[in-house]
Amino acid sequence: MRILVVSNLYPPVQLGGYEARCAVTSDRLREWHEVHVLTSTYRRGDAAHDPSVRRELPFLRHGRRSIPLAPVASAKAMRVMRDTLADVRPDLVFVWNGSAIPHAALQVAHESGIPVAYSVGEHWFRLLYSSDAFARFLLPGQHGLRGAWARVARLVNRLPALRVDPLRPARAAVCWNSDATRRSSGLPPMISPTHEVTIYPGVPEPERWSRLERRPGEKPAIAYVGRVEAVKGPDVAYRAVAELRDRHGVEARLVLAGSCDTAMRRELDDLADRLRIADLVELRGPLDHAAIGRLLEESHVLVVPSVWEEPFGIVLLEAALARVPVVASRSGGMPEALREGSEARFFEIEDAAGCADALAETLRDPAATDARVAAAYERANALSFERYIAEMERFVSQARADQRAPASRNNPSMRSATTGAS
Repeated sequence: MRILVVSNLYPPVQLGGYEARCAVTSDRLREWHEVHVLTSTYRRGDAAHDPSVRRELPFLRHGRRSIPLAPVASAKAMRVMRDTLADVRPDLVFVWNGSAIPHAALQVAHESGIPVAYSVGEHWFRLLYSSDAFARFLLPGQHGLRGAWARVARLVNRLPALRVDPLRPARAAVCWNSDATRRSSGLPPMISPTHEVTIYPGVPEPERWSRLERRPGEKPAIAYVGRVEAVKGPDVAYRAVAELRDRHGVEARLVLAGSCDTAMRRELDDLADRLRIADLVELRGPLDHAAIGRLLEESHVLVVPSVWEEPFGIVLLEAALARVPVVASRSGGMPEALREGSEARFFEIEDAAGCADALAETLRDPAATDARVAAAYERANALSFERYIAEMERFVSQARADQRAPASRNNPSMRSATTGAS
């Protein structure tokens, strides 16, 4: 089967784990299929030439400045998609992330008659067309200045190069990375699912984490691994460290590994001064895999204090393989990655006191903590990457088969399932 993978970013151009998972999944699907990639022009100069990867879709940053550019970008994206479909002649279009690329290109894929599937691991999917810098003005209900621009957009949309219809029904198979993403995102109103399934991600190269040696020091050390930005809740971790000292009498170090812009660093430095924990926190910036491994080896616990609905949280499984106890917010799909109580400790979103309580329990009750660590290790091995790839292979094959079959045979209510280890 020839598969065309479509995503806004594709490594080495990436901002997070979504793009990395797209790339490693594409690489493994190449064992059975011919895989091509269509992605955006964003930072394409950073990527070496790869004949299987086309970096041609316009990339529109979120904000008002993109709106006047959107009609031209949408027309170009439609042309790029048509040319790519003609050249590649895929049997399946596999969409991963449409954020910041013109959604008009996805309409072209749906209208081509080629089966379409979505792998949804972010919240953009429920905003298909309605978050697009051009297509959203073609939807009803625009008023005021938006209404005035909507009238202009509808006039422009009459041009033969566009003719975008965001309300046109379309069929597609959908793969969710967690049941939480499935609940919080939901299907866009124009998408009729031919097949839905939840497939939990697995950790590529699990031995990278499972071979780490545990060597935490005498002073409690808490690791934070991931982008240091507001939605990830680093301020919750700071407040929890202060609570841990003030209420529980435990003075622990917090080490943060991840990119952090100047404004966020300034905010966190000010917060550390107010909480009197400047000597207990360390922002190390982005680290490579080896340095993250050393951090986990030396840490007593990993904290994941996300304040948004985290789609899954692969870092929980990485920590589990490294046999590091996990304390995380009860956010999105994270309680699906590691199960509450038996495999990890969870607290309510933005609840710094609850986070401190969970950290204190983890540090003070080694027997219960060791039991959770052992169970989490088994869980991470059960949610293996090989299991994930096998299920993704079945999904793409089923997606193609369902949409090639007569429409009368496709009953969405009969094609819904959850996979992954339970």
